[in-house]
Amino acid sequence: MDVIAPNEIRVVVETTDTAGAPRGAVPAVVFKKLFDAVFAALLAADRELHAKAAASTFLVSRLSLAPCEIGFTEIVAPGGSGVASSIALFRRCAGRVYRSDYQILLQYRRLMRGFQRIVAALDPAYAVVVGYHDTELPLDDFFRRQIDRVGLTNETRPLTDSWFAGAVLCAFDGRLQAIDYRGAAWRGRLVLAGGETQIECVFDRAMGEDALNPFGNKDVTVTGRAIYTGDSPLPERVEVLTLDVLPRATAAVDIRGSLAPLAIGECEDGLESR
Repeated sequence: MDVIAPNEIRVVVETTDTAGAPRGAVPAVVFKKLFDAVFAALLAADRELHAKAAASTFLVSRLSLAPCEIGFTEIVAPGGSGVASSIALFRRCAGRVYRSDYQILLQYRRLMRGFQRIVAALDPAYAVVVGYHDTELPLDDFFRRQIDRVGLTNETRPLTDSWFAGAVLCAFDGRLQAIDYRGAAWRGRLVLAGGETQIECVFDRAMGEDALNPFGNKDVTVTGRAIYTGDSPLPERVEVLTLDVLPRATAAVDIRGSLAPLAIGECEDGLESR
């Protein structure tokens, strides 16, 4: 992928092993549904920000086959504001809903319907990522569930009816299973220490496979942005920032001396026996 401009987004579609199509090939019907849905969402974002006379113009900046990639560039109208970018609003709302800020889309009903159209166009046989000039966001089944939760959000629902929803930096210890590098988003499952509970982890592809390979099938500490959806006390997904292998004891520890009773005067903390 070449350099993406700040006023541009790219949509990359990649086949998965279940697609039944050659690697890199995307059926025209899949391409058209996704193209139409993303373009409609950009128009919806533009209508949220600009009057008709100051509407932005969207140009197709890139079309490629392998991988299948669609690019849209926004040209802000002379009467508009450079700050009021439709692509920036699209990015802000998509990112915040992805990280469980469901209220944001309730402020932009047109854009909410646009995102609902995007998730309706997603095909599980194809992995989709939206790329910006400095980051990317997977449009996957997790994103679809987050958009579905927007429709279920009710401002009058008692807080006691749900767990925390939002994103926070956390660290988790567990065993990381094999990392799956297939598709547009790299994933792994972290089995938490002391149980069978699993948390999905997603990795920044910029880290590279060589940097991640040493942590597959290892006991690790995962530090990253944990996304809580409000449906569980545990996060549903962690965006991994760092990985550290947990140290393992190499020899048995002799604890016999620590089990022996202390004689009076042996305490080193200054406390006296009474």
